[in-house]
Amino acid sequence: MPVLADRLTFALERLIQRGAPYQLLVIAGLIVLVALGGGLLAWGLTDAFAHPGAAVWWAFLRLTDPGYLGDDEGTALRVISTVVTVLGYVLFMGSLIAILTQSLSQTMRRLESGLTPIAVRDHVLILGWTNRTAPIVRELMLSEGRVRRFLSRRGARRLRIVILAEQVDARLRQELRDQIGPALKHRQVIFRSGSSMRIEHLQRVAFGQAAAILLPGADFELGGAQVTDTRIIKTLMSMARYSSYREAGRVPIVVAEIFDTQKIPIARRAYEGALQIIAGDAFISRLIAQNARHPGLSYVYAELLSYAHGNEVYVRRHPELAGQPFGALLYAFPEAVLLGVVRPEGRGFRPLLNPPATFTPEPEDRFVLVARRYEAAVPSTPAAAAGAAPALPAGRMTMTVQPQRRVLMLGWSHKVRVLIQEFASYPAESFEIDVLSVVPAAERAAAMRRLEVPGERVRVRHLEGDYTVRADLERAGPAGYDNVILLGSDWLASGEEADARTILGYVLLRALLPEGDAGPAVLVELIDPANARLFRRRPGEVIISPVILSHMLAHAALRQELTAVFGELFGPGGAEIFFRAVGDYGLTGQPVTFRDVQRQAAAAGEIALGVRLQREADGPGGGVYLNPSRTQTWTFRPEDRIVVLTRYAEAASPTPHRPRP
Repeated sequence: MPVLADRLTFALERLIQRGAPYQLLVIAGLIVLVALGGGLLAWGLTDAFAHPGAAVWWAFLRLTDPGYLGDDEGTALRVISTVVTVLGYVLFMGSLIAILTQSLSQTMRRLESGLTPIAVRDHVLILGWTNRTAPIVRELMLSEGRVRRFLSRRGARRLRIVILAEQVDARLRQELRDQIGPALKHRQVIFRSGSSMRIEHLQRVAFGQAAAILLPGADFELGGAQVTDTRIIKTLMSMARYSSYREAGRVPIVVAEIFDTQKIPIARRAYEGALQIIAGDAFISRLIAQNARHPGLSYVYAELLSYAHGNEVYVRRHPELAGQPFGALLYAFPEAVLLGVVRPEGRGFRPLLNPPATFTPEPEDRFVLVARRYEAAVPSTPAAAAGAAPALPAGRMTMTVQPQRRVLMLGWSHKVRVLIQEFASYPAESFEIDVLSVVPAAERAAAMRRLEVPGERVRVRHLEGDYTVRADLERAGPAGYDNVILLGSDWLASGEEADARTILGYVLLRALLPEGDAGPAVLVELIDPANARLFRRRPGEVIISPVILSHMLAHAALRQELTAVFGELFGPGGAEIFFRAVGDYGLTGQPVTFRDVQRQAAAAGEIALGVRLQREADGPGGGVYLNPSRTQTWTFRPEDRIVVLTRYAEAASPTPHRPRP
């Protein structure tokens, strides 16, 4: 008997689990059984019914409508009627409402989770929810002009952003709302649940009809950077394999972030379409290394690589300027700074930044400019394009570099290997690098075993300790270094935890360092942009890596040439942003305009991007003014600097090293 009961219970359970229609069927069966039982009982105990059918109908009416309860006569009928009516409340009304409510709730959750295939085209598709996703959406929302021009080239008019996340719910939407704020336009953002590695989920977001597809990296994905790269390459292979879902002649632009530079060739083989790859670790490591070598550059990066304020890098075609010497074109843009050109080459672009003054652009070249808005990146008149000649004879100046530098890294992440490789890429400089982390030294050494760096120029030492513990940090002796770099640790669960450790370490570090400019240059890497406000008017500089990478991912999709431009600007060798002492140009002690600065820089074979006033170095912008008015006048002090674009290979020159006390 128990076995039979178990079988019946199991069969009933399986039936109920099949959904609301089968649940209603079970309740209907119970209602029929109660009506039959009550009707037959009333027919057998009383003489009020002519036949059993009338009694069953009588029971069914009492079961479904309590209003009949007072119409019955006789004790037996009243008792049976009361019992049937109570069962009706439970079965007919209670169960029915519960089933319908549950079904409606499930339907709402299913619709809210985004399982329905979308019916849009020419949208921007973001595959994956990471700490890059919300900043990417913000960049797209704020870059209205660039987005509008991108969509017009596709024949579209309205921006639609589709985000494919593993699980979409109200929490995810609220997180997006919190991070973007008033700039968020809800009607332009569509969420869909799914995995980017499953083709049926990619079809759900109409990947073949998208205008651009972005695959951002994740700093805190389970399994680390290697798992992230594997996921992205698998997604690229899936999209390439099912290319038939694309419309002919409307192939989407794909921008992917890869952590390990050795996997970039694999990613290119996996997807043969229009693919832009951002080497996330390499790019951030280059920014950190350049900022360590030239403190203050973080303020330049913050302006050029975010939409928060000031200037951006624009690419425009000006075929009317073809054939004119570059030295004259430097003065053709009254509200922009000309950096060079990008030239179409095969399936990509070749950047030619800070070329010789005699260089002449071709009609197909795109001009690279720094401006506050797209409309300002235009030449004034053909006459202005012929500009004045440089004030001094042409000839490149040397870049003053510190030949030997001691660097203390606090924290451990997958960027450390690439960062050390970046330091090793500067042949005229030597580095002594100490890494302090709670991650065991043996584990870190194993991770760097395959790292090829010249041991005579780059020496790495692993220190075990917790930089949030005063005794461990004090034992490292941070005051004896030229640079202290606090890295966002990726072994923690989230960016909030990583930033919390970084901020605590920064506070302890400042307590150990001397006041003023006597101590080492401090650079802090943050993960959450909301924490940047904590460092306002505090010594040191901040780089927010997810914001910078999100800017690159978004704008590389909107303007493909920018990938080559950023790679040249912030890559090893080639064109490099540098602080030039005003005394090198002979500009101290006299009123000068930015036009005068431009001419002196051009005479030295460099391009002036702006100025840095040391008296304002502690302000929000670090005293950096990019692309100022050509008529603005300054009287520079010897400690002031000119922000220039120069070339490392031609300009590097070591100077004697002054060790820290």
